[in-house]
Amino acid sequence: MSNTNMDHSGRTDRLGTERIGKLLLDFSLPAIIGLLVNAVYNIVDRIYVGQGVDPLGIAGISIVMPAMMVLMAMSILIGVGANSLFAIRLGEKRRDEVEKIMGHAFVLLFAIPCIAIALCFIFLDDILIHILGASETVFPYAKTYFQIILYGAIFSAVGPGINNFIRSDGHPRTSMVTQLIGAGINIILDPVFIFGFGWGIAGAAWATIISQFISFVWVMAYFNSKFTALRFRPKYMKLEPRLTGTILAMGFAPFVMQLAMSLVGVIQNHTLDAYGGDTAVSVMGIVYSVITVFFMPLQGIT
Repeated sequence: MSNTNMDHSGRTDRLGTERIGKLLLDFSLPAIIGLLVNAVYNIVDRIYVGQGVDPLGIAGISIVMPAMMVLMAMSILIGVGANSLFAIRLGEKRRDEVEKIMGHAFVLLFAIPCIAIALCFIFLDDILIHILGASETVFPYAKTYFQIILYGAIFSAVGPGINNFIRSDGHPRTSMVTQLIGAGINIILDPVFIFGFGWGIAGAAWATIISQFISFVWVMAYFNSKFTALRFRPKYMKLEPRLTGTILAMGFAPFVMQLAMSLVGVIQNHTLDAYGGDTAVSVMGIVYSVITVFFMPLQGIT
């Protein structure tokens, strides 16, 4: 066995041999840091949009957030489901099945979100007005932002979904770096695009999808590096109904929870618009980004 394979085996086997308390600390702390940085990014992003565009820009982003959460739910459905099965097979030392799970996840993470993205482009106006509740004044901001986000939405689904495998492969810090790269690049590009280029709300959207694309490239580069023996192999990307069903079943519960949060966001935005107008929607968008900071440590531990 090569040194690389020995190192890889040692890192994954520690999940079954080390004390649970130490593992919890080693794996949750990087996740907490990564999520907190992303939460801070959301606050900074709202500041840039509020100062560089106007409060209606924040309302536009807030209106689109439930739709973005649905796309995120699809990433969770596949990423968490496949990663759970991936971890089980590693624990059972059935390494022959691990890459097959990864191949299935890769195909599903592209296929399922692509269908949703296509539907969003076809029914974009109806979704924004009748489902998400964009008012006449907020609609131009929400449409501009949402259209651009959809161009790169596939990378926001595949990148985080595959990033789960890096953590279960025994590299929680590398998984954290994925999150830091995305948030860091976004924070840098936001002022350049919004203030420097004068792109307004479109600049915020372009900064988001560029950072997501770079995070995706980073994740895929890991699985072509010396740090792991695992690879995405074409021969394992032919879907098998039984394995696909198992992945979907294991990811279904967190998927539904994310969908529920999206539904709450839709109802909340409709109610805020009815009783407080566009300003209320903007204010809630700001408040939510701040509240997220307090929930991220819990999510990181989870």
